Amino acid sequence: MKNIRLYFLFIFLAGLFACEEQETITKYEAIPVTATGTKLVNGTDLFAYISSDTSYTVTDGVIATEIKYLSMKGLAMKMFIFEVDLNNPKISIETSTPNNQAPFAMQRMTEQAKYEDQAGHMVYGGINGDFFNTTTGQPRSIVYKDGVAIKTSFQDVNRIYFAITKDKKAIVGDQFTYPEVKDNIKEAVGGCYWLVNDSMLVKQTDISIEPRTCIGVTKDNKKVYMLAIDGRNFWHSNGMSFEELGQCMLALGAYNSVNLDGGGSTTFFIRKTPEFVDDRFEIRNWPTDNGGAERAVANGLLLISGN
Repeated sequence: MKNIRLYFLFIFLAGLFACEEQETITKYEAIPVTATGTKLVNGTDLFAYISSDTSYTVTDGVIATEIKYLSMKGLAMKMFIFEVDLNNPKISIETSTPNNQAPFAMQRMTEQAKYEDQAGHMVYGGINGDFFNTTTGQPRSIVYKDGVAIKTSFQDVNRIYFAITKDKKAIVGDQFTYPEVKDNIKEAVGGCYWLVNDSMLVKQTDISIEPRTCIGVTKDNKKVYMLAIDGRNFWHSNGMSFEELGQCMLALGAYNSVNLDGGGSTTFFIRKTPEFVDDRFEIRNWPTDNGGAERAVANGLLLISGN
């Protein structure tokens, strides 16, 4: 009987120590490496652990940052950011359309880029633009290209826009301010929902997480942040809510910011070779259509170097 009691005591103590070992939790810490990553970690509460944080120069006036991390919700995430300095005389942001033409249509961003890409006017990267009719390719909001107003109407009251003015300032505006600036717009694409308005985070009722694309501008209208977040892939990246996007834009330094088309449209690409070869552009994010295939979209925004 004594041996039996000792046996059960041993089993109890072994189980107790095992439970104590199981309760030992590894603590992770989000340690950024880049300046952009530092802004995001210090300015939001979204980052639990960073596995990769890298920045590289795309061309003069454009820095790209890619961050792979675990969110505070325990979800895998992959983020891509362009920081564009419009004070640099070599760099500009231009609207792209399918085949570089005005009629509404749909085309992949890397193909749209090829129609703009030429010596002295080289495309170094870009993102997708406005929401659109998936049958006709008609954008939901305004489109300006090289000072020409291709579309001047908005589908509904939630539609706003990003624009480059003729004096090379970046602005985000709504339908109420549009009449005041429309004659000074050089390039523009539409979007839906304010993320940041006059340096204030805009509260959102839609809390769904999806792949997203957004753009923000600083108060001096001279620095632009383009952000893409992958989603719909549990092991790679799960996506963000509108409000989380706004938190990121605010942390980066955006005074105003607008959400662009997302989901399968989210596209973030760079130039990988100076030669004018067919595969000169590289998609850096993971579009959700057909396991990573780039979607044909109505328009986008290109980073142009005038050399």
